[in-house]
Amino acid sequence: MRRGIVHIGMPRTGSTSLQVVLTHLRPYLPARGILYPEIKPRSVAWVSPNHQVLGETFEGRRPAHERAECLALLARTLAETRADTVILSYENFAQYHPRLGVPELLASILSAHGFAMEIAVVVKAPSEQLNSVYSHRAQLIHETRGFRAYAERAWPSGWFDYDALVEPWVAAAQGRITAIPLRDRRSDASLLERVLTGIGLFDRIGDLIGPADHGLVRNRSPGPIAVEASRRLRSLRVHRQTRVHTRAIGHFIDEHAWARGWDPVPFLGDAPDLLRRIDAHYGPTNDRFARRVWGAPWAAVARDATDREPNELAGRPIPPETEEAVAWLMDRTMAHHGFRRPPRWWCQAMNRLEDGATRLAPLVRTRGWRVT
Repeated sequence: MRRGIVHIGMPRTGSTSLQVVLTHLRPYLPARGILYPEIKPRSVAWVSPNHQVLGETFEGRRPAHERAECLALLARTLAETRADTVILSYENFAQYHPRLGVPELLASILSAHGFAMEIAVVVKAPSEQLNSVYSHRAQLIHETRGFRAYAERAWPSGWFDYDALVEPWVAAAQGRITAIPLRDRRSDASLLERVLTGIGLFDRIGDLIGPADHGLVRNRSPGPIAVEASRRLRSLRVHRQTRVHTRAIGHFIDEHAWARGWDPVPFLGDAPDLLRRIDAHYGPTNDRFARRVWGAPWAAVARDATDREPNELAGRPIPPETEEAVAWLMDRTMAHHGFRRPPRWWCQAMNRLEDGATRLAPLVRTRGWRVT
């Protein structure tokens, strides 16, 4: 059978950079027997570098008719292609709750058109993943909490048990899985080269990839000043005033911080004891994952991030010049987007109400499409 490679995650592990490169190469890949299809409903006008829209139809975040449209387009694309390898990529595939049956669905569609599904996933230490999830939430203007308060509630999530997380996908793919550590003790090659080598495609398309592609960084992580500005803007409820996706607000904050020479180092939450406890807690299960995919313990293959001091601003005294930078970013963002400052009492009441709803959500399964 031909190969159906499904890149399932993890989030914040270079996925967008890989997807952008594959999108740029899309016109040239069929000549190499590879297809990176664009699967999206007619309602989506923009060029999509990944298969997020397809994924959102599985999650129920898009209308049911768009799910049917995307699945029909995928089936037609697979039926018509002469490629021996097709690639689907969305970093949140790994997060889906098993009851959605997404691995089985994709395996069935691929198999019906002569493709055997196999899985690709990029991983990093759970503590590092948790820090990335928080900083990403800041980019989306989703957090009022400091890192510790967020982490204490989030770390028991199934997001960080990689062995359990990939199990439904591995089962649907009949054991075919390639895992790539974000940093590999065995290789100094770029992440892009290691991913493509891991899935057996670098020899086929490596000559199409320029030097700049190997160092491409998209969705750069925000720094502490941008995260603090985002946290305060969320407290002002600006996410309820915007007509654009909150991601655009986060990118606006990041770009202006970097343009002024702020935030040269990515955000690191101030909870070192908690992060150590998280890695210790998930150590046994992620060692099982490592032995499954690499035949060796996690520490023998994955090189974790270099230790550095936390740089979070929340909950600590902030130097006047840093406070001025945060205030400048907030004012610039408010002015650019036409946001207003509601009364403080109203913001506090709404934030408390929203926090209560967040606490109740897992109990009523309002986010039941995601592993929690």
